[in-house]
Amino acid sequence: WLTPRIERRFDRMIAMGALEEVAAMADRYDPDLPSCKAIGVPELMAHVRGEIPLDEARARAVIATRQFAKRQRTWFRARMGAWTHLRAG
Repeated sequence: WLTPRIERRFDRMIAMGALEEVAAMADRYDPDLPSCKAIGVPELMAHVRGEIPLDEARARAVIATRQFAKRQRTWFRARMGAWTHLRAG
């Protein structure tokens, strides 16, 4: 259930101008800066530079997001084990 949501979210980001935003910062892109390490930025920058097609950048960003979500779930599970899980609805 999570991967389709991540894909839709990234597609919305592209539709709302994420690619143009990354392209606008291409001349001052520094992969060591925290803002340039945000999920999606390195992947889209690789596309802007002509290194990979957009669908590959999308696939890589979706994978990076999914991996980050897994780390979050692991962190919460380790630290919030005694919390009561509430279901929506």
